[in-house]
Amino acid sequence: MNHRRITKPVIGAFFATLAICAALSAYIEYGRRAREDDQMKFIASTVSAQAYEVLSAQLNKAKTLEAFIVQNEGGTDGFERVARLLVTDSTVRNVLLAPNGIVSDVYPLTGNESVIGHDLTGENAGDREAQAAIDRGTMIMAGPFTLVQGGLGIAGRLPIYLNGTFWGIVSVTLNYPDALDGLTAPDTVEQQGFACRIWRVNPDAGIEQTILQTGEGIQSRAFDYAFPIYNSEWHVTVSPEKPWYTNTTVLLSALVSLLLSFSVAAGVYNTSTIRRMEKEAAEGRIRALQKQVEYDRTNVLLTQISSHFFYHTLNAIQALIILDPDAAYRMTEHFSRFLRFKVDSVSAEDGLVPFREELRTVRAYAEINRIQLQDRLTLEYEVIDADFLIPVLTVQPVVENAIIHGIKPKVGGGTVKLSLSHEDGAYIVRVSDDGVGYTPGDETSEHSVGIQNIRTRMEQYPGCSLSVDSKPGRGTVVTLRYAEHLGKET
Repeated sequence: MNHRRITKPVIGAFFATLAICAALSAYIEYGRRAREDDQMKFIASTVSAQAYEVLSAQLNKAKTLEAFIVQNEGGTDGFERVARLLVTDSTVRNVLLAPNGIVSDVYPLTGNESVIGHDLTGENAGDREAQAAIDRGTMIMAGPFTLVQGGLGIAGRLPIYLNGTFWGIVSVTLNYPDALDGLTAPDTVEQQGFACRIWRVNPDAGIEQTILQTGEGIQSRAFDYAFPIYNSEWHVTVSPEKPWYTNTTVLLSALVSLLLSFSVAAGVYNTSTIRRMEKEAAEGRIRALQKQVEYDRTNVLLTQISSHFFYHTLNAIQALIILDPDAAYRMTEHFSRFLRFKVDSVSAEDGLVPFREELRTVRAYAEINRIQLQDRLTLEYEVIDADFLIPVLTVQPVVENAIIHGIKPKVGGGTVKLSLSHEDGAYIVRVSDDGVGYTPGDETSEHSVGIQNIRTRMEQYPGCSLSVDSKPGRGTVVTLRYAEHLGKET
């Protein structure tokens, strides 16, 4: 029955914390996806605009052919001279004239001989658009489709009317996919972690036809944008290149949620243990049990990770993933090290850890803040080569106080310095800052409670002490003294 009463609160605390963390992670993921949706819409509009610009630069040459026919009152003499001015690069496959829809002239002729005599109002690929152009009286873009002379192309079919009477069709044919070589946007899209697909519904087959695609493939969560281009309809579909569940922030949130849930469950378990041991103290082991209770209370304190620090660090990592991936990677590494030490400190034997271990978490915590504050925070270390046991988490909270209460409120920021020396059979750790400072006794309750908690735990160990020297506007120096052979007494 005792085991059952203890287990239920522990399990309840674990799942309650996990639910809260899941809700927070879902909120963060919702914000990330909203920003991602906006980015996909912007990419789609950019790609469509660039596609129109690239193709129109070539297909508008059909207007020159129209002007040529109108000026010649339907005659074709001098076509080659005009056509030579239009076919200036390898992107243009040919330009042609088709009186009454039958191709009579094409330039260049070499390689396009089979086009002569082709009826654009027939049943071949690309002819449906020519017929639609005649019906609507405006230019329609056809393709990509298989050309009569071989290969693939994109063509602009422009009908010409003289005095209200249909004269025929002029056309500019572009080589595909060369015509889209100037489309640079899809390459930059892939660099941003998105896949992009330009496609149309082929009027001849009635199925989707991929025109251009970058990335590993379109995911189910995608944004599709349909845009008109010379009376044809093309689509741009953009999606994240990888599924949402492989996103770094999702994986990190899941990991941190589990770690935090286990930590809280451990705290609840330890609290239950304390209550049980307080009840057993009445049976004759009051002194021994009080010592154990003190250790357990310390462990409960150590399992409580600051929620606002956790929340702001995750938000900073999320922003840096887009703005500065290298900084996001470094911050994740430091945050992982910080969390690992917090969890490991719960099981520290006799509440003592090696100084080097605590120094690692100090560096990790400081580096997280340095990435956030950038040049507003400078860190300095003067540490001799030595290792010894200290009460767990007595240095890191002091550095945390120096940054939060000393440097952050100061305009322009400042410097936090940590030094280690060996004096008179003891190790001396000094944490100094040039922050705003304060008058001892007038500090905030949060700052006062933090220092008092450290001092209380220090005083539990012989030869250990803490002192503070601070003045408003001149910064703060906290001196921690540790007995040289702490934890080695037999």
